[in-house]
Parts: sequence; C-alpha cells; structure tokens
Amino acid sequence: MAKTDHKKPIVVTDPDDSRDNEVRPFRIEGMDVRGRAIRLGTVVDQILRAHNYPDPVARILGELLTLTGMLGSIMKFNGIVTIQTKSSGAIPMMVADYERREDGVGRLRGYADIDEAKLSTYGKNPSFNGLIGSKSGYLALTIDQGEDMERYQGIVDLTGDSVADVARNYFMNSEQTPTELRLVCAKNEVTGHWRAGGIMVQHLARGEEGQERLLDRETQEHWDRASVLMHSVKPGELLDPQLNLDTVLYRLYNEDGVRVFDSARLVHMCRCSRQRLQGVLGQFEKTELEDMVKDGIIGVNCQFCNQTYEFTLDEVVNAKG
Repeated sequence: MAKTDHKKPIVVTDPDDSRDNEVRPFRIEGMDVRGRAIRLGTVVDQILRAHNYPDPVARILGELLTLTGMLGSIMKFNGIVTIQTKSSGAIPMMVADYERREDGVGRLRGYADIDEAKLSTYGKNPSFNGLIGSKSGYLALTIDQGEDMERYQGIVDLTGDSVADVARNYFMNSEQTPTELRLVCAKNEVTGHWRAGGIMVQHLARGEEGQERLLDRETQEHWDRASVLMHSVKPGELLDPQLNLDTVLYRLYNEDGVRVFDSARLVHMCRCSRQRLQGVLGQFEKTELEDMVKDGIIGVNCQFCNQTYEFTLDEVVNAKG
C-alpha cells in the first residue's frame, strides 16, 4: 500500500463559465458513427492529489477515471458504473466509479493500490505493462442500476500498452462494437494541477442488436475516416482549458458536419460518510473493536477520498444499542 497524506483535500470550485468537467456526446453527419468527448479539470485533480500518487500511477488512474466518466455518462438511468483492474504489477488494483442520481450529474471517485517494492524497480518512467502486469491481469466493467435491474459485468484481459488499448479490446470482445478512443492525463508543469481528457468514436449497429458489425465498403470508408480524424487530435487539445470540446469536435469533423448533444456534468464526490462508516464498525464485536483502538481512537480511512474518520470506542458501542 502506498503511503498517503490523510488530510482532507482542499476543494477548488470552477468558475461559472468553465467548460471543464463535462462529457459532450456527438454524432458525425452522414455516418453511422457516434462519439463522446470528455474534459476533466478540478475533478481529476482533487481525486489524484488527495492521495499524492507518484506521477506514473496518477496518470494511469487519471486515464481510468476519464474512461469511467465517458462510459458512465451513457447510462440513462440512475445507477453506478464501476471499472476495476486487478493485476500482479506495481498497481495490483485500481478502481474508478461513476454514480448517476436524479439530477443527472455524474459523481466520480477512484483510487489505486500500490506495491511500492515493485514500483521502485521500474525507475522514473515505468511502462504501462510494468505497472499493470498485463500478462496476468484483467479489467472488469460493472453496471449496477439498482434492485429492479439486472446487474451487468464484462471482463477483458489487460492486453495493450495503455488504458485506451484495454478499453478498445473490451468493446471488440464484449460488445462487438468497433471503437476507437484516446485518453490523456497530465500534470501542468507550472501549476502542478492534473488535467485529463478523452474522445471516443463508435460505429453504430446495423441489423439485430448483439450481432457482429459487418461493414460494407461505404460504411467501412466512413468508419476509417472517422477513426483517422479522431486519432489526429493532439493531447494538448484534449487538455487545454481555453479550448472547449465543441471547438475540438469542429476542428476534427467540420468537413463532414458534427452534431453535438447536451453535455453531462461531472463532479468529484465520495459516498463515504461518518454515519455510514460508524455503521460498518457497528458490525464488529466489542472485543474486535477494542483491538482497533489506538491512542483512545478508532480510525477509519476511506480508500477513495483518503479522509480519515475518528471514533471513540464508547461512541461505536453506544450506537450499536
């Protein structure tokens, strides 16, 4: 486990006119191609800086958060989308999840476990495969839309050289959907703040849902063009706070025409609370609780937001009744 600072992170709010922390759905005119573009500013910065991760770890978790925000925003009903990786690498586990509530706002959170001994062997610029240990790992995507809806889970091997590669393989293996995407996360050298962005295009199905997409010559040419143009986007364009996503999409697809739809707003919000964690402690026997006491206090740390809650033994026991 990585050593982290347990102080509650400072929350920085965005200006009213900010176009950060949003997902913009779009469709290319005259093509069976849809897509989503995402930009994260304070949201990803708050999540990553709360843990003070080493930069290589923060970059990968930032990309996973970007992917989660993009895919979570597709959900039309209230629920939670969780993306988790497990491996034998220096990052044995990463988790990011997106929660949608009645207001339609997406709530993002995430964290990474770190094997510091393994991380120290990779130097300053470890590869994605070195950190993730892709030969023995997997990525799982879970969609939970409550008790009235069936829970969905898809799993794919951690094959590739980036989070985007793994996601591309997931869509081909689990959804049979031709998908191309770019994900980027970087720290501003001047401010020290993290930013992230991404863009994804998918070929829409023709025929029965669930069948493999067979592209005829014309649709194949359209898909090739949409993919090539998407990959021409520069990392700086996906990160630049002065360049809104509508402008990025116009630069890429103005010759074909691009239709944008209402954005989904994103915030950083953890679901932990003092009451919830006290309820968890209440499930333990008194003797077990006594073993948890250190210097008169039971401390419980939330892995997602890295905030530590402190309880006295009497406080927990009395709450149990």
